[in-house]
Amino acid sequence: MKNLLLLIGILIFSTGCSTPVSNFLSKDKDYLILEGDIQNNIISATSTVSGKIIEMNKEQGEPVKKGDVIAVIDGANQRFEVDRLQAVVNMKKAKLEELKAGTRKQQIDQAKAQVRAAKAQLDLLISGSRKEQINQAKNNVAIAEEALKSAQVTYDHLKESYDRSLKLYEEGALPKLDMDNAKYNLETAEKQLTTFKYQLENAKQQLIHLENGPTEQEINAARANYDAAKAQLDLLLSGATEQSIQAAQADLDQSIAQLNQAKNNLNNTKITALASGILISKNFELGDVVNVGSNIADIAIEDDIYVLAYIPNEYLDKIYYNQALIVTTSLGEQTGKVSYIALKHEYVPKDKQSTSDGNRITTKIKVAIDDFNGRLKSGMKAEIKIPLKD
Repeated sequence: MKNLLLLIGILIFSTGCSTPVSNFLSKDKDYLILEGDIQNNIISATSTVSGKIIEMNKEQGEPVKKGDVIAVIDGANQRFEVDRLQAVVNMKKAKLEELKAGTRKQQIDQAKAQVRAAKAQLDLLISGSRKEQINQAKNNVAIAEEALKSAQVTYDHLKESYDRSLKLYEEGALPKLDMDNAKYNLETAEKQLTTFKYQLENAKQQLIHLENGPTEQEINAARANYDAAKAQLDLLLSGATEQSIQAAQADLDQSIAQLNQAKNNLNNTKITALASGILISKNFELGDVVNVGSNIADIAIEDDIYVLAYIPNEYLDKIYYNQALIVTTSLGEQTGKVSYIALKHEYVPKDKQSTSDGNRITTKIKVAIDDFNGRLKSGMKAEIKIPLKD
């Protein structure tokens, strides 16, 4: 039994002193050395609008600069919406400017004239002093009667002339042209006679109306017309209220916000690179239809690389954000900074495991390093040296 316990102790001691060969190596008592992979920070060029791709300007593997247009989505609908909202904004701006400017003098003068005319008509109906109007109406009746008599005489004369011409024409003693003239003259006289009869009847009705006096309905209508004219004048004199100006301003501001949103949607039809780097993937081609949120392409950001490694949780207290660490690559040593510490713990990924650390709980970390003008690339190996003593 003693020999068995001794053998187990030796095995435990040997296991505790062994070092993994794939993920982390403890070379001495002062440092923990992690092996990791160099990777680029990647940013996606994502569409915020939907539509058909009508331009594809970059290819996979091609370098891009920040702001370069990678693809263009058909923006016809967005342009129509911008034009429509621009017209709405222009109209509301004009309305607001008119409210702020106030009423023009010509409008006030016109409104005053309408008030005077309405007041005069109302006073005339109420006062009943329309003697001059009645006399004028009687005179109009007399004139219309004389005009009608004259027209009747002319008509009778032309009727007799027409009858004689018709008889002669039927006997073949009158040319057709003369007969046509006689008929035209008679028809003209008949129309004039009808017109004068109508004028006489109107003149008589007007006289009767004036002699009987205005109806209650006419007086009420005249009073309402006067009140409306006066209210319009008062409104013009007082000008726009502060509340109406504020409401117009708010209405304009809302339309401007909608216009800006429409312009932003139009601008978003151009998918641009958010950073300089290399286009490492292109997920759509010319003519493809994309939706909101579609990932058009991925860019590996230049001058932005890091070493990805997994640190055992028992050493997690030895690292912190922005900590300066020695990183060894194929180009030598340099100082990197801890830029990421995962919140979620995990087992060492299978492709990073050895027989000694496969079941160990670890935390993913990233250490930002210098890429030496592009000489260090994604996929290369590196070692991170973490001090174990403060």
